[in-house]
Amino acid sequence: MKKLFVFLLAIGLLFLFSCQSKESAAISSQMKQVQKIAKIEKDINEKQEKLNEMIRQYVKEGGKDLGLVLDQNLGPEQREVLEKKLQSEEGIGYKDLISDILKKQKEIEDLRVQVQDLEKKLPSPTVVKKGDRHFDIAMNFLTKEKGLDEATAKKLVYQTNIMDELVPGFKVWNFYDDGVYGTFVTQGDAAVSPYGVIQAAKTKLVNEKNEAISQKEILQKEKSTLLEQVADLEQRRDQLNQDVMLLQQEREELVRKLAETRDLSEELKSKLNSVFYRAGERKTLVDSGLVKDPLFGSATILKFNEENFPDRIDLRTSDSISISAEKCGVPSIKKVRVVPTAFKNDVDYKVEISPDGSSANVKILNKDKFRAERTVVLLVN
Repeated sequence: MKKLFVFLLAIGLLFLFSCQSKESAAISSQMKQVQKIAKIEKDINEKQEKLNEMIRQYVKEGGKDLGLVLDQNLGPEQREVLEKKLQSEEGIGYKDLISDILKKQKEIEDLRVQVQDLEKKLPSPTVVKKGDRHFDIAMNFLTKEKGLDEATAKKLVYQTNIMDELVPGFKVWNFYDDGVYGTFVTQGDAAVSPYGVIQAAKTKLVNEKNEAISQKEILQKEKSTLLEQVADLEQRRDQLNQDVMLLQQEREELVRKLAETRDLSEELKSKLNSVFYRAGERKTLVDSGLVKDPLFGSATILKFNEENFPDRIDLRTSDSISISAEKCGVPSIKKVRVVPTAFKNDVDYKVEISPDGSSANVKILNKDKFRAERTVVLLVN
């Protein structure tokens, strides 16, 4: 859990200073306050988990009147009366457990009061509703509340790390002072923390990659099976040609099926030895969600669906990818990058751009590496 707080703290600092060349004392102070909120929310979650364990134990031991014990609206006087009553009861084996539940519940309530006190010292956050996006919330804050023009606001937002997915109940904090913009997301009333959402998204990406690897292995096994079937059919065909001259029609049918199988096998071989790619303007591909290309960090592919990679080359017969400015939707090609960034320019590939920028050629130097990756994106400009 300590790692969780460190992670949230790092995220907060990254949100504020990721791309700003100057700091703001006001925003720095506000960010420290909201980071305190995130830490307290983490403590609340931990204590709530322990409280839930106590409640389950209480029920297991035969406890009754659970609604009275769990009443979140007990005032100080009511709580004192209940605790005195418990102390005077005789023969209740779980009396101490009820007292512990009340104490733990009081600790949680006190922490929530601390959160409320801290929130009162900060500008009002935006409470996330279903369908809200961090980008839209940030733009609305900068343009409508702070009066920035759309272009300036977009520049500030693009320079700041924002969450891809928000959960209803999250609180989005926005701070702006003299050209410096910062934002932070806390759990609020949501059932899951921002860290939990980030981890879930990461797990999803890992699972999708593992699924792609699994599919590749399945195709390889199918290829092996098909090759074995072809070999078997060829053997049968040869035997039939020698022994059954009178069954010419059956022989011709077998030959036709063998031809179809060979065609299918060649198509599979071609795909297995191909690299699938998508070339286009960087901003267009990032906006479409196909790739993620943060200012700090490595560019990565987010979607591996087959329809997102319409073009391919067979590495057995070709060693270069040719693209044009017209097809990529740009006036001219100035720069080409290959994603994933594990591919290194002049090591795994070499980019050659025509003098007028109308076309470019990506020479593949490391075929094995491209064959293993299977899918790449060419970011233009």
